[in-house]
Amino acid sequence: MKRLIFCLLTFISIATYGQERKEKILYVVDSIPIFGDLSEDEGTLSEKTVDHVDVVTNKASFGEYKIYDFDKIIFVFTKEYAKRTDEFKKIPTIKKMYRKEGKWCLIGSSLPYSGRIIDYYYDGRIKRDGFLKDGLAEGLTNSYYKDGKLEFYRHYSKGIAIGESGQFYRNGQLHQTGQFKDNKEDGIWKEWYSTGILKRETEFKGGKPRPSKEAIKVNSYFTKGLELFDKENYKEAVNYYNKAIQLDPNYSDIYFQRSRAYLYDMNFVEALTDCNKAIELEPLYKDAYSQRAFIRIRKYEFKDSHVLTINKEITVYTTKQNVEIPTEDKAKICSDLSKGYELGDTKQIITDAIKKYCE
Repeated sequence: MKRLIFCLLTFISIATYGQERKEKILYVVDSIPIFGDLSEDEGTLSEKTVDHVDVVTNKASFGEYKIYDFDKIIFVFTKEYAKRTDEFKKIPTIKKMYRKEGKWCLIGSSLPYSGRIIDYYYDGRIKRDGFLKDGLAEGLTNSYYKDGKLEFYRHYSKGIAIGESGQFYRNGQLHQTGQFKDNKEDGIWKEWYSTGILKRETEFKGGKPRPSKEAIKVNSYFTKGLELFDKENYKEAVNYYNKAIQLDPNYSDIYFQRSRAYLYDMNFVEALTDCNKAIELEPLYKDAYSQRAFIRIRKYEFKDSHVLTINKEITVYTTKQNVEIPTEDKAKICSDLSKGYELGDTKQIITDAIKKYCE
């Protein structure tokens, strides 16, 4: 909730903000009550997206929210909401429904809902648009990124996925497409890189993949590499990634994982080379941008380090807590951290690194 409060500082008085810790406040955004913490997946609110704010302190005016124990309700109305017609505003959202025996019902009704549904991001933009029939998904459902671009589409019949389905990258390029049969993948599914280059093609039957002999072998080497990495046997993991790459030299995930193994084995040059290759193949590879930033950070943290402990299971090196990073490399680090964050890598370690090296 603090994130929402921060975003609304422009609209709410200093006195109101000062009382926030003592008062129980309910935020209602475009008629949707926010009972829990804000989620990054739901977007954000800002001065640019909010049309106006109404603060209600008279419990007699709480309306449908009288049943809850709140001292104050802050109604937030976005500019997108203000543009909707009255008829459009009447279209319900899943957030104002509940499930009964597996079917969606409007709050206040015991009957399964039939009709159009629209879910929204906090800023009022459409997140998902579809239909329900007798409380189950029916027909075409579209899901959108925060900027309004189509993220994926899928067809349903009585809540079961059927027919063509597709997913898109943020840049609009098709990510993958295939067919569903009785809620399971069926037939040929294709996956592309965000550059438009085909990444792989897999046949499914009854939801189970039927890969080619070569694909099975690549996956076997790749999986073995992951297992060895988890056992901290980084050099042997690299050997198996090498075998996988020999069979499939254009698979970004293998380069990314081999880069991790090199990083943990403190081979920073090789780790950076592989991370560059993963990003070259997939320019929207969020984890690769974050990893590339940390490769550069670790290179300086472990510069001139020496071994403290070594045995069959683990090697411990000294590290520097405060490191001097050249301006050029720091700029690259911050650029990669920002790119990874922008693409969705919002883990605590990323935000901490941004604060430490980029602010």
